[in-house]
Amino acid sequence: MSALRKMLNLPPKEPKGGEEENTVAGDVSVETTLPEPGQGRTPSRAPAALGWAEEEESSGRSAVRRAGRVAIWLVIGLAAFTGVRTWIFPVTPPAPVEQADPQAEARKNNVPEAEAQQVAARFARSYMTWNAADPDARAKELEADLAKGIDPKLGWNGAGVQLVAQTIPGTVTQVGGKRARVRVDVRVSVVTGSGKSQRTTTSWRGLEVPVAQGKGRVVVTGEPAIVGMPTAAEYKAPDAPEADSQLAGLTRETVADFLKSWAAGEADQAAAPGADIQPLGSGLTLDSLDTWVVDAGGGDKRAGTATVRWKLGGAQIQQTYQITLTKVSASSASRWQVEAVTAKTA
Repeated sequence: MSALRKMLNLPPKEPKGGEEENTVAGDVSVETTLPEPGQGRTPSRAPAALGWAEEEESSGRSAVRRAGRVAIWLVIGLAAFTGVRTWIFPVTPPAPVEQADPQAEARKNNVPEAEAQQVAARFARSYMTWNAADPDARAKELEADLAKGIDPKLGWNGAGVQLVAQTIPGTVTQVGGKRARVRVDVRVSVVTGSGKSQRTTTSWRGLEVPVAQGKGRVVVTGEPAIVGMPTAAEYKAPDAPEADSQLAGLTRETVADFLKSWAAGEADQAAAPGADIQPLGSGLTLDSLDTWVVDAGGGDKRAGTATVRWKLGGAQIQQTYQITLTKVSASSASRWQVEAVTAKTA
């Protein structure tokens, strides 16, 4: 305990009455000496007479004592600052709070897009098809995708003839509450007149179909609306690369021979080894290779642009291709052959 008092720099403890005092050197008990006869008064008890001796503390022990005192006060200060309770019962940090995702919550109320497009496309085909000679056929087809209780006539007056050749589903616009609108482009053919004056005209119509998530499936919830079709937009093509007129002259006949073989279903015989070029199908023949331009560059693979005129269905139609050439070597000779043919990207 005395060591702790020294470390805390506290005063020494006073001995109680009747207790024997211990000397520093060997804990020898000291009793009071009575004076000899004739010596008069009893001399004062001095530290030297009692066996006490001042012992100087070494610098090492002093430093250790000071360091221990500083450590103890630091622990006491830390306990006061953080609270002893937190040492015994550590505070458990709260679990991280998951941030809500508004978009994820909104998606829960969305209509499944793939199913919505499928239903809307099928419905648009039936909706835009009518024939006054058989009005019930249209109603039966529409009932399959309509929500129950809706009149399948949907505003048609029962007259006229119109056919649908194609439907293309497009954008699904979610409006919340498991409802949406689906854009569908419809290719229609309208028959007018009769006999020799009968005419059929075709055109594209835009349609927006209202749908919703019903019980177990997506259903159409009401009359669609005819809307406008997209109009042309401006686009500036990048500048054409420089041409290699020399290589174009050397390979023009190679390209023309390939195009003839391609139209005849014999592309494998004229293409480079390992090329994967699908056949065009019957009924197509090459009329002419109008232009052939090879892009400037180097190496054993070169790209060029070919303007081709085909004969098809009793007419001529001009198309533009991007053709990739590769140099094929055999023994000491080499030649250019067609490796790939794709549409030209402007």
